[in-house]
Amino acid sequence: MGDIIPNQLFVAGYSRNKVQDDKDVREIFKKFGAIKEVAYKGSYSFVTFTNEQDAQEALKGTNGQTYNGQKLKVDVVDNRKGRKTGPNEEDKCFKCNKGGLVIVQIINHQDVVEDVLILDQSAVIEDLNQDHILLIHHPDLEEEDIKTKERDTVEAQEEIKEIEKEVLVQKDPLLIQLQGRIQTQNLDKEWEKKLILLQKKYKHLIEYNLFNSSHKIIIMKKRTLQDLSEEQDQINQSYIEVNSIQKDLYQENQKRLEVKQKEKQKIVIIEDDEQKQQMEQDEVQLSFPIGKFCLNSLTQYPTDDRQLHHLPFINILYENAFIDVKTQKPKKTLESALMTCFGFEDELLEPIVKSGVQLCIVNDNDNLNKRLEIIEKYNNYPNWMVIKPSKLGSTMFGGAFHPKIWILKFPKFIRIVIGSQNLHVGDWTIWSQAMWIQDFKLGKSELDQTSQEFKTMLREFLYEILPTSHKFEDLLKIKYDDYDFRDVNIRLITSIPGRFVGNQLYKYGMMRLQSVLFQELCNNKMDILKQVCVTYQTTSIGQIDNNYIDFALQCCTGKVYKQPLPSEQNNKKLNQMLLNQQEEEQSKLKLIYPTADYIENQTHGGVDFANPLYLKKQLYENPKFPKHLFYKYQGSDHYYWHTGNIPHLKVMIITGLDEDINDFTSIYIGSHNFTQGAWGKMEKNATQLYIANTELGVLFPPKNNSALMKQQIIEQLSFKFPPLKYEKDDQPWINEAYYERLYKEYQQQIK
Repeated sequence: MGDIIPNQLFVAGYSRNKVQDDKDVREIFKKFGAIKEVAYKGSYSFVTFTNEQDAQEALKGTNGQTYNGQKLKVDVVDNRKGRKTGPNEEDKCFKCNKGGLVIVQIINHQDVVEDVLILDQSAVIEDLNQDHILLIHHPDLEEEDIKTKERDTVEAQEEIKEIEKEVLVQKDPLLIQLQGRIQTQNLDKEWEKKLILLQKKYKHLIEYNLFNSSHKIIIMKKRTLQDLSEEQDQINQSYIEVNSIQKDLYQENQKRLEVKQKEKQKIVIIEDDEQKQQMEQDEVQLSFPIGKFCLNSLTQYPTDDRQLHHLPFINILYENAFIDVKTQKPKKTLESALMTCFGFEDELLEPIVKSGVQLCIVNDNDNLNKRLEIIEKYNNYPNWMVIKPSKLGSTMFGGAFHPKIWILKFPKFIRIVIGSQNLHVGDWTIWSQAMWIQDFKLGKSELDQTSQEFKTMLREFLYEILPTSHKFEDLLKIKYDDYDFRDVNIRLITSIPGRFVGNQLYKYGMMRLQSVLFQELCNNKMDILKQVCVTYQTTSIGQIDNNYIDFALQCCTGKVYKQPLPSEQNNKKLNQMLLNQQEEEQSKLKLIYPTADYIENQTHGGVDFANPLYLKKQLYENPKFPKHLFYKYQGSDHYYWHTGNIPHLKVMIITGLDEDINDFTSIYIGSHNFTQGAWGKMEKNATQLYIANTELGVLFPPKNNSALMKQQIIEQLSFKFPPLKYEKDDQPWINEAYYERLYKEYQQQIK
């Protein structure tokens, strides 16, 4: 048996889950005396005391005793049964009697291990070498080690089952109720902990399988390749089981996360009706929750490259304005619509009426007597009304009813569209239009000053343009105050026919523009610039002179307008000094208007579709007319398909003289052309404003952190900015001049 080492004990019978290291072993034996060394080997250990007496006391006090629910096996170590540090050079294999630390060739083992022909010798060599180096133990020790590992495996499997049950059979967290309320539980981190623990348990199981498969090489006298294959299959199966469980856990967790995501917006307090109503409102999907700049989608635009800000007419009439109407055929939910315009065509609007929409069109009055006309059943459609506002007032007669606003009622929100668009087929196929669109859902919230002003001004404007007998709320069948007008990002600019003084002076037209700019510059702590560059893309140009240009430019700086004194107006020397100032020291006005060459030779529609452009020949040929203000209308460089479009949009861009787009920049879009009738002119020494037209537009004003949004609008425009100046031979498109030229050419051909 060899020499006994009386102060060294062999310890087994415990589980590695409960005795995990040498500290745990030392904890068991420390009460029996001074411990010199502990060698923890996993499922067994060696404890060396400083003297034999302490070791004997420990042997008596622990062998066969229960520790933490497990019966310990303790014995004195001899030099054959065990050692402190594992194999040494004197050890011999109990199978072949060869040295344990020597790499033995297969020829020395073949007669012992195999009785059959070995085909795969390398695998056997590898296993046998490992046997000699690592796995030489006393048979009793080997037997105890196997029992311990089997016990560990059973415990690991039981814990695995408990974890699987806890993780995979977890109740749906979205259905757990606490104190009458539906609550969520974040199980993701807890699930990760369970998965890690499960992986560790299976790792222990795999380690045992690896050990046990190697161990069989020692205790088996004969072992075939078939045995090796079966052992490998067992190991592979262990990995398969682990992967399968992990896959199931992963899939189960993914399902849980999907359910949580879907139900996240539906979690409400059951007893609270107000929050339940709020949940239902949140389900409304708005295409324009924030006001958005848009263009109409012309027929010349490629279908595949259409941008989100390019909208066909029909798309605006659906809740989801960006849906592919042709392929997806969305449900029609539009209930009623109020649309104002300067002109309309039945062909465009009849499909809306036939679908059941209650439609009201407010159109420019073309009657000879200019009296109010209300057609209740237009074209015999009971749900189609046309209203032509009266022009009998002295200040209104001859003025154009020119605003373009739509209010579209859907079940849970209204859509407001303000821009340059009329209701002809050409307005949506040939002529380029610009619009601002925003959706306002049912509900109430605290409004900021801008949103509250928008709500109030829009209501007043609609009351102004409609007869008292036909209020817009009744026509649309809505309660205006039931809608939430928050998050408005523009300022309304309205024009109403009349003469305005006192508090009304800054309410409409060009004076309204000046007032808004002044307010926004002050609110955002921006300086009022002495000089600005105003780039105005217009489709109609009226009577303008230097006084009116100066009036417009002063208002566009935000400064309070001051009309020059009569003595200053008549002082030719002073006027000459002003004209001689350097150009960069003066505010600039650039009027973008198409040339005759552009309309005749570069557009897709050609001269037959140029009727939205209006400039009188007599006006332009007047020597005092400011021809130097004209700049070319050309398609934008940002999108190639804008080339050759015919403009009907009206856009004003206010910048510094450097024309840089920044927070100071203002952008106007709407129905106002650059005319005195639209914007108004000052009378009675700048104490009275006279306006002839009814107009409506929106202004993106100076505002901190607004530069990026404005740059996007500039890039989305259908024309080039900054524009190119007219060349020497360029002439603006004038309809009457074109036909006069054709007539002269015809006369020459006859001769």
